[in-house]
Amino acid sequence: MIDLHIHTNHSDGTDSVTELLEKAENKRLEMISITDHNSIGAYFELEKHPEIRSKFGGEIVIGSEIKAIFDDVNIEILAYGIDYKKININKEDKMQVQNDILKHFINVAKSFGIKVNENIQVDVTNPDKCYACWVFCDEILKYKENEKILKKFGQIDRITFYREHEGNKNSPFYYNTSKYYDDCQTLINKIHEAGGLAFLAHGLIYSFDNNRYSVEKMLKTTNIDGLECIYPLFNEEEKMFMISLCKKYNKFMSGGSDYHAKNKPTTFLGTGIKNNILIQKEFIKDWVDKVKKI
Repeated sequence: MIDLHIHTNHSDGTDSVTELLEKAENKRLEMISITDHNSIGAYFELEKHPEIRSKFGGEIVIGSEIKAIFDDVNIEILAYGIDYKKININKEDKMQVQNDILKHFINVAKSFGIKVNENIQVDVTNPDKCYACWVFCDEILKYKENEKILKKFGQIDRITFYREHEGNKNSPFYYNTSKYYDDCQTLINKIHEAGGLAFLAHGLIYSFDNNRYSVEKMLKTTNIDGLECIYPLFNEEEKMFMISLCKKYNKFMSGGSDYHAKNKPTTFLGTGIKNNILIQKEFIKDWVDKVKKI
């Protein structure tokens, strides 16, 4: 069994690299990929401390989940097999980006009469407070007087705010991050230049007007290598739709749990939500031997 979408405390997961590898070993996973958001820090840690690597007997595909823009929507690309010493994925100042976004959220909230403390801040060193949307939601949901106003915006919570509002062009909270992140094709080019393959992460959960149309458009208009087809939030029909697109356009397939430990407490390493992902190595046989592993 494999899991190619995992986060540690090098981004917004709460497990250390050591803890993660021990869990992967206990679950007898054959192969994993640590895919921290805009970070390859886990791989430098493993290089510096080879004794940590020895805690997991399986293979590790070098990876990262990198933010990009496609049709003005915030997306993520899973980069597999990259040379982590060559790829440039840290062009943004994470603290500056997230505090810029938080300031925008606060200004929008004030314009709608939503009570909010203007002095709240992001802490990118804290996996629980590293995103503006999390800090903002925690703040505005504290006040009972906000309940009536917030109902006008639909779902407002930590889990959904990023997709439904920050990354949704139809929400007043939308924030265009194109000045911080690459467009989709530029990022794909960087991944290829670093010797890796590029896969669209969880393509059916973004805030496009029509996700299925946009995923297929990406396959037609970019040279992305594949799609994440197995994902805990996909039902069986959605999984089969993504697989059918890969077959139609001759693209590779991948899958993973999107494990974050305590930050996604119902999603488990290797098995997803209630064992709804059980991915065999056979699923990735047509590409996995082409990428860098450690």
